[in-house]
Amino acid sequence: MLIHALILAASFLIILSGSELFTNGVEWAGHRLGIAEAAVGSLLAAVGTALPETFIPAVALLGAHVRGSTAHQAVGVGAIVGAPLMLSTVALFVMGTACLVFKSRRGRIVMRVAREDARRDLSFFFPVFLLLVLAGRANLGPIVRHVLAIGLLLVYSAYSIVMLRLKRAEDADVEHGLYIEAIVGGEAREPRAWMTALQVIGGVALILLGAIQFVDQIVIFSQHAHISPGVLSLILSPLATELPEKYNSVVWIRQKKDHLALANITGAMVFQSCIPVALGLAFSPWTLTAAEVLAGGIALVSVVLLYINLRDSELGTPTLMLGGAAYAAFIAGLGYLGAF
Repeated sequence: MLIHALILAASFLIILSGSELFTNGVEWAGHRLGIAEAAVGSLLAAVGTALPETFIPAVALLGAHVRGSTAHQAVGVGAIVGAPLMLSTVALFVMGTACLVFKSRRGRIVMRVAREDARRDLSFFFPVFLLLVLAGRANLGPIVRHVLAIGLLLVYSAYSIVMLRLKRAEDADVEHGLYIEAIVGGEAREPRAWMTALQVIGGVALILLGAIQFVDQIVIFSQHAHISPGVLSLILSPLATELPEKYNSVVWIRQKKDHLALANITGAMVFQSCIPVALGLAFSPWTLTAAEVLAGGIALVSVVLLYINLRDSELGTPTLMLGGAAYAAFIAGLGYLGAF
């Protein structure tokens, strides 16, 4: 059992390392292409940090398709539904905590955010994810599921076009140089295009390698602990793989870039409600368990509360701290359902 724990931890570190490389690379790509900061946060950075929790269900579902494994399928669906839950609860709680921790450095507790950008993301997320939670209880046939999957890809394409049309501020800058240029002794603040592309590709490769091992270890752990692999994945996979978003947001809060911190979270919500779910619809029956419906419901309620509290450009910590209470309610709900 110890060796499996070590492999799980190692795969997680590989995923995070790959995500860090990818995020830094796409941030520089956005800078070179003149993409708006809102798009960098909600689109490029969000996609980059969402890759771990996207690759895990992708690997699990494709593995289930090849092996005929219901355990791998459960891991995939649990990870898909769990990601928006973590983003709308734990991630907000972490941001609220960061605001308190860096109060002296920032000179304030409240977050100053781009209200319109955040509400735009949430307006994309809510109806799409609500529809997909409802679809998870409707026993849809394969044709309907594949049509929905294509529809999700179109929705995310439309969202991407909207974001890419935004104009970048003239004073926008990237905080860190390109990592791979710094390692080889190049000019990190003026990275070469091919080095940027190399770092992005290397990040993706590391994420995929880590995801393959992570899925296998989740299945093994669930068998030893006598816990449903879907429930274990619902809790463990997103809790671990959402760390890139949480880490980036904490860094941006410390740097007083509150708009980027929130955009990274809300943009990842949009991505998670479209791309991973499209995989779930295409490669599984998309029949959600009671625990997964509970997770989806709490995520939707938390998003509604966040949207309501984005009445102006300031977001107080009480709203963010509600995320922790919402996740606690989810754990309590799992206990009530007898999931443990």
